[in-house]
Amino acid sequence: MDAEDTDALLTTADHGVLALAADDVPYTIPVSFGYEDGNVYFAFVRKGSESEKFDVIEDGKTARLLVTDIKARFDWQSVAVTGAVEPIDLTADDWEILVDSLENNPWFSTAFADVEGVRGWRLTPDEISGLEVRPVSD
Repeated sequence: MDAEDTDALLTTADHGVLALAADDVPYTIPVSFGYEDGNVYFAFVRKGSESEKFDVIEDGKTARLLVTDIKARFDWQSVAVTGAVEPIDLTADDWEILVDSLENNPWFSTAFADVEGVRGWRLTPDEISGLEVRPVSD
């Protein structure tokens, strides 16, 4: 896929799977995300005192987001975004960018932006790669 197509999928998709590593053990979670100015934004809500996802994600840690759009066996796209994750301070301008990027995401309510225990993250891509299979047109 070219950069225009990967950008289009990241702009229109609303969820994917975030992959991290806890020591040498893979850790994956479904996430809703926003894509703005070449960066991926997402938020986690901590419920209770323990949260594995909060324990696994660390500032500067490399993560990979996998986004797919599967319409049929021979009509699909997938994009992998790999890069470092960093927390976003709730009082920083970047927090507004995160909330704005997720505003039209049906999986994310902007009400989460004010929930106690919410933390935001930015994944800054080092690499974006995409694959697609399209139907053969007559």
